[in-house]
Amino acid sequence: MDDLYVVRFGLPGLPFQKSDDLSHPGEEDEETDPKATFAHFGLAFYRAAVLEHELVNVLATTRLVVARQDAERMLSDPWDDKFKATMGSLVKQLGPKLQADPDLAADLTKALRLRNHLAHAFWRERAEDFCSNEGRARMIDFLIEARQLFQDVDERLTSTIGAAAITEWGVTPEVVEAWYQDKLQKIERGELHLPLEDVESARQSLLNRIESSPPD
Repeated sequence: MDDLYVVRFGLPGLPFQKSDDLSHPGEEDEETDPKATFAHFGLAFYRAAVLEHELVNVLATTRLVVARQDAERMLSDPWDDKFKATMGSLVKQLGPKLQADPDLAADLTKALRLRNHLAHAFWRERAEDFCSNEGRARMIDFLIEARQLFQDVDERLTSTIGAAAITEWGVTPEVVEAWYQDKLQKIERGELHLPLEDVESARQSLLNRIESSPPD
């Protein structure tokens, strides 16, 4: 279970992450004890939370872009506003931007239903399965598939609508590099306490978003 380790830090509109390692799914299936089941549930729900956070990022960044284009003064933080909404509301708000990608729209709806199932019905409906190794193995298989769906949808959302929104906001490779150098200097001065690898991960994540943006 050593590979079930994930970290995601968020900056305003500039999130970055270390994804959980899905390259060896067979290894995850070897343990079916209660602790392993809880670990897989936690990781699956974590991926659902990451997807929900990306929905907030996309909608908040889009709001900033529109406000700048209309020379509108922002009276409240768009991230705070969006974090008050349910995931269902966020998916609904994103609807107009998903018209060109019906597959992503359908998978977001599927992910929403799956997230709600995990939150409200998963343990109740599988109480009997949890009492045996065979039942817990079925639960873990389900959770691995759920996690993979959440991560796939999150990555597709990030690389399409999310990448376009962050580029429209004015985040260029030069802006990313300036941000990166500023963080390095603060770490060297002892003003910022973050692992260097996390800052480098953030830099690469942002550059990947920009590079994957569709051309104008």
